[in-house]
Amino acid sequence: MGDRYVRVVETAALAEGGMTAVEIEGREIVICRADGRHYAIDRRCGHMNAPLERGTLSGTILTCAMHCAQFDITTGEALAGPVPHDWGTEPPPPKVGQHLGVIGALMEEIRTESIGVYGTKVEDGAVWVALK
Repeated sequence: MGDRYVRVVETAALAEGGMTAVEIEGREIVICRADGRHYAIDRRCGHMNAPLERGTLSGTILTCAMHCAQFDITTGEALAGPVPHDWGTEPPPPKVGQHLGVIGALMEEIRTESIGVYGTKVEDGAVWVALK
């Protein structure tokens, strides 16, 4: 049994480098336009579940707005984990420093997973996404 394509967005709605979130049959998907092509990926970041359409797209590399994890929209591969925060050289108040230490230890154990990708086609002025 082959993929079934679903019409999701007009091609004119996405400028080069643009992204938009859609929900298709209960699935959250981001449609991206890069290098003149359309791509469809899972909406949620493989690091901490942030909405990826709020990030930035440079070519086919999507950077999550939350912690700057990066993904290749052509394959879904996680290219880089989160960027560590620079808290500066001034020590925080003791309780804040203690809290940041706990958060830092938790963050070290959170992996950045690759995200899902979907096939796309352009037909009749619209982007269609393949669903299984």
